[in-house]
Amino acid sequence: MAIFNREEIPKKTMMILLKGLVQFEAEIQGPTEIRSRIIWPDSEGPWIEGGLQDLMVHFTYAAWTAYNLNCALSMVLSSHDEGLSRSVSDMMTKVVSVMGAIQVAEIRLTREALDELKRDRIEP
Repeated sequence: MAIFNREEIPKKTMMILLKGLVQFEAEIQGPTEIRSRIIWPDSEGPWIEGGLQDLMVHFTYAAWTAYNLNCALSMVLSSHDEGLSRSVSDMMTKVVSVMGAIQVAEIRLTREALDELKRDRIEP
């Protein structure tokens, strides 16, 4: 995996890199306070707020649509509660595996590390 600073990559090249990738992002405050969104190759969806059940429905929609578009699916989960985020991450990884994912890779970052990446304008 290579990490680039977006400013270092020409816009046309960035569109080629992001084409074929659907990103699913979720911010987890608690089991009943979760917001998530889908970033498509050409647009961003709205934030959907709800609980764990809503997260799973939104994620299933993102995964199924990515599959139908022949896109890879990237998932970013963030939370201040490491135990909760680890539990949700493990659950989501199992869901992806059950859906028949060919390859699953996981990178876990602390909140400070993720904030540092964002501050340096590097995508996780």
